[in-house]
Formats: sequence, structure tokens, C-alpha cells
Amino acid sequence: MESDAHLSPMQPAETPEGYAAQAEAWVPLVGGERIFVRPLVPDDVARIEHAFAVADIDTIRRRFFTAAPPTDRAHLEYLATVDYVKRLALLAMDSEGVSVGIGRYETTEPGVAEVAIVVDVPWRKQGVGSALLLALEPLARERGVGQFVALYLPDNRAVERLLESLGYGDRQVIDGIAHLTKELR
Repeated sequence: MESDAHLSPMQPAETPEGYAAQAEAWVPLVGGERIFVRPLVPDDVARIEHAFAVADIDTIRRRFFTAAPPTDRAHLEYLATVDYVKRLALLAMDSEGVSVGIGRYETTEPGVAEVAIVVDVPWRKQGVGSALLLALEPLARERGVGQFVALYLPDNRAVERLLESLGYGDRQVIDGIAHLTKELR
């Protein structure tokens, strides 16, 4: 797969107001690899565009519940531009600066946020998803979020197992979409 490391720097030269610098970290994974995690910045829009262009249809369907998410410039910029309070996203990169995953939360009501992750296929089952979800938790708590809600397709057993292993529960299926929640302590 074509690298996206050249599309934005591993560590941004300039960061937007509110940038959660405390989230920048090298995180060890189960197999001995390490990933660099940092908050998303608007300059990462090209990485998101690239990810949509190279993602397999099943990844897109499982993340966005559709085979073709909106890829117009306004939507891509919306995904890349977060306020670091109500909307926060973390980018995971390998040691070469290639994107391997993104985790994000977006508040849906006071104290509650929807959480989502996507991990590049070769990096799945190595701890990237767990690392992203766990890194989001303290950031969300500091910003007044007390509960995460994860939405996923009911046939996505891999993400369900991951979420349950991290303490998500109370599974419900509403209008064909599965929901798991986690109280952030």
C-alpha cells in the first residue's frame, strides 16, 4: 500500500488552539511494535482523504455503515478539524509516520460521546484499537464526558469483542445498529 507519511508531519510544527499535547505518546503494542499517537490537526485532511481512497469496502462499511462515505472536501475537512473538547480525534502512526489508525469521540449530549475507531487492516489485532480507545478516555473525562457509546454493525464481532474487553457493555441493537456503552471513571 502507498504510504501517506508525506501528507502531514508526525509532529505538527504548529498546533491549533486547544491541541491536547498531553496525548502525544509512543505506545507499545502486544507484538513489540510501537505506534506514535497524537491529536488530529487540520493538516491531516490529506491523510483522511488517502485513507478513504485506499480502504477496502468492508472497512468503509463497518466504520460508516455505508459503502461510500461522503468524500467531498467539506466533509473531509470536518473530519480533520476538531475542537479538542466536544470533538477529539487521535491519529496513530508507525515508526515511519504512516497512518495505522484513528480513534475519535464526538459528544452527542452533555456528558455523553459517541466513540469510533478504524485501524488499517495489517495493524488489526495488534492493540492499535485498544490503545486509541484507552488514550481517548482520560482526555474525554477531563473535558466532561462521563460515558462513551460505541455504534457498530451487529455482524462486526471483532469490534464487539474489543469493546467488551475494554469494559463496554449493555449491548442493544436499535434500528439495525449495535450499541455498547462504557462509564468513564
